[in-house]
Amino acid sequence: MENYIAQKHHYFYAVGLSYKKADAEMRGEFSLDEKAKTNVLAQAKAEGIESLIVTSTCNRTEIYGFAEHPFQLIKLICEHSRGTVEAFQKLVSSTKTTRRSTICFEWQLV
Repeated sequence: MENYIAQKHHYFYAVGLSYKKADAEMRGEFSLDEKAKTNVLAQAKAEGIESLIVTSTCNRTEIYGFAEHPFQLIKLICEHSRGTVEAFQKLVSSTKTTRRSTICFEWQLV
């Protein structure tokens, strides 16, 4: 009998905030410098997140990656910035799509 490892279902998520939803002060709370971005990538790898892109500029902070739930990515941003999950949830929107689908929908965290 062969051993099979049950693989958890991962979706592609894009989570972040930008000038469209957050003022400069709030964007600053969630900004990630180079060291923070490196730490986000290392923590994601340790937590089994397959693929990840992290970007942080004066206008936006965004993470794109495959995860079981968008909160995994939100947590990464908040743990490596000065922002909180509560503040992030008031501002953020996430885009979710399955790997096999080209249909996307927007999921608004409130």
